[in-house]
This record gives sequence, C-alpha cells and structure tokens, in this order.
Amino acid sequence: MMRVEKEIKTNQDINVVMTIFSDPTFTIPQIFPGVSSVRCAEPEIFEAEGKFLAFSYKVKGRVYKGVDEVRIIYDSDRGNGILYIRKKDNNILQIILEHDNNLTAFLGKRYVSSNLDRLAENIDEIIRLERIKRKI
Repeated sequence: MMRVEKEIKTNQDINVVMTIFSDPTFTIPQIFPGVSSVRCAEPEIFEAEGKFLAFSYKVKGRVYKGVDEVRIIYDSDRGNGILYIRKKDNNILQIILEHDNNLTAFLGKRYVSSNLDRLAENIDEIIRLERIKRKI
C-alpha cells in the first residue's frame, strides 16, 4: 500500500480552497500523474483517464464533502484508493493519498509526491487563478 501525505500552507481563504478541492475536475489532475481528462456524470461522481509511464489508466470515483474534509474514493484499473483533503486550521491543508496496488504505488509514489510538492509551492497562485475562473 502506498501512502503519501503533505501539509500545504496557503494564504487563501481555507473554506474557498476546500470548495475548489471538492471539485474532481480540479483536484484529480493536480494530484494524479498524466491525467488527460476528467468528466463528471454528477457533481460528486467522476471518471478520469490518463497515461502514466507506458500505461494508460481509467479512474472512476465519488467525492464526499464534509465540513473539514473532502474524501475522494476511487477505483481504477491500476488499483483503488482514497484521497483525503483536510482543513487542519485556518491556513493549512492536509492531503493524504492511500493507494492499494503495490506495483503502481511503488512506481507512482515519486510522481504523486512531486505533484504535491509542486502544488505546495504554487498553491496560492493556482487557487487565485481558479477563483478568477469560477468567480468566487
């Protein structure tokens, strides 16, 4: 099992950040490597496709929204997992990815960690642009 965890500090309103991260069309490409498309059948049900190394993959999942946590449970042809996005306090976001396929986890951990590091470095600008796009 793979577990990747990252705490990200932001200067943006944490409630707005949580709202944006509850949208899989935003979150899935930010976290998973090589995502080429994300489609939502309903606001909380999604399908995504991507290519990681030489492997194409498909992901189906559901988003569960709480007051201080967004939980994305997904099933893919490369394993299953849960992505937790938690509000730690007024300016810290905790992201945890748990993935159950050992081979994919072994290969993907470095890429997911790299995506989270990039997100941590640029979170305020990414959220600022997303707020402009969504007018929130």
